[in-house]
Amino acid sequence: MVIIAEEVKIIDLNSEELGVSVAQLMENAGAGVAQVVLEHYPKAKSIAICCGTGNNGGDGMVAARHLASKDRKIKLILLGQENKIRTAISKQNFQILKQMENSIDIIIINDSSKISRMKNELTDVELIIDALLGIGISSEPYEPIKSAIKALNNANKPIVSVDLPSGMFSDIPKKTKMMVAADLVVTFHDTKPCLTVEGLKEKTIVKGIGVPPEAELFVGKGDLQLAIPKREATSHKGENGSVLVVGGSIKYSGAPVLASRAALRTGADLVITCIPESIANSVRSDSPNMIVRQLEGDYLTPNHIPEILEIFKKFDVMVLGPGMSDNPQSLKFVIEILEQVPKNKPIVIDADALKALSENLAILKKKPIVLTPHKGEFKIVFGDVLKEKWQDQIQIVLEKTKKHSCSVILKGKYDIISDGLKYKINRTGHEGMTVGGTGDVLAGILGAICAVNSNLFRASCAASYLTGKAGEFAAEDFGNSLLATDVIEKIPEVLAQFRK
Repeated sequence: MVIIAEEVKIIDLNSEELGVSVAQLMENAGAGVAQVVLEHYPKAKSIAICCGTGNNGGDGMVAARHLASKDRKIKLILLGQENKIRTAISKQNFQILKQMENSIDIIIINDSSKISRMKNELTDVELIIDALLGIGISSEPYEPIKSAIKALNNANKPIVSVDLPSGMFSDIPKKTKMMVAADLVVTFHDTKPCLTVEGLKEKTIVKGIGVPPEAELFVGKGDLQLAIPKREATSHKGENGSVLVVGGSIKYSGAPVLASRAALRTGADLVITCIPESIANSVRSDSPNMIVRQLEGDYLTPNHIPEILEIFKKFDVMVLGPGMSDNPQSLKFVIEILEQVPKNKPIVIDADALKALSENLAILKKKPIVLTPHKGEFKIVFGDVLKEKWQDQIQIVLEKTKKHSCSVILKGKYDIISDGLKYKINRTGHEGMTVGGTGDVLAGILGAICAVNSNLFRASCAASYLTGKAGEFAAEDFGNSLLATDVIEKIPEVLAQFRK
């Protein structure tokens, strides 16, 4: 299996949420490097370990301690200033090494003018371990790392790289101009795209570091943190997502309100709600934050499409269906608007709008679409009766999303999220969320995240997790008496806690 840098970060955070700390993973990684070195270079008694100031350097520091305990003479060369070590766990490991003054010699190279000393330090060692840069870089290294890479390559000593050769871009299966010429690579958990190139894949050893399988199977805080971009201080209205909610009917006025309010609480800059005029006043009166565009009549019909499409030109995503009802003209409206919406803008289809799809599934392949059905709606859309256990539902959801080129959040006690290529399970939530309206909240949250993240699978995982967590937080106050509006009001609290 090959994993990209973003997935590695998600797995680390999800492992932490499960109780396996980054410190434990780093300890296992460094120990794994030491083990490989002892197996492949048993005669190397003097070793230089070149560390950067990030977690890749931290892995190298742990390896230094383990190798020193096996009577290896270790030089730890830190590229950068000690006070610039970026993570707490790497700082902690460096402090441990500073106490090992009898077994580890620490050399600090804090600018390129001192590279000549580094070159001298490399002359009398038998092996070099490269722990300068990890998966986080996407541009050519700066000094003094750039000169350090040249020094390593010119030292005429075997080199073992930690996770990937420093200077490579993890997600690009291509060698870079400025990279360490590794003789062996010890990568962690799974291989990386850059290590699949000829000349490197044969030299790569994958070491497990104790990541629980559940960190990849279940949606976690990593999926949420990585899905929503950090908001820039200089951003202005509209740059953080705009959502058009289209729904409502004379029968149901609350659903589009819940979806719109959820999108706003998730951080969308602008949310406009297109609804029939018969419910416009009641929706407007819900909150001064509601921006309403009223459409003639009691139900959505094909006659409203030109007006809605004109409004949609200025929006990032459409949430279609909350409270729409199964009026025949409204179901016809769903198909006709899906045929006309821009092909590059995501559409979240929820509630009664799903019922229009059963005989029009071909339309899903033409657009970036996420469906949010529960079991009954899934049967209406795809014609398949799902089994009771979530483990038994995965394969059919995967098959249907692949066949119809769409993404799905199958709502249940455990949500199943799939885009046809992969799947994840979300187990956040509370039994009190069986109350009406929580599905509309999910649709609004999903719309807000899709507006800032074009990866619909990532957005769907994050939305499912966030909805469930907000429900858990609400249940702490209200138990099984919680309301959909209570879930909405807990969204900022979840975001504040889980995006630290």
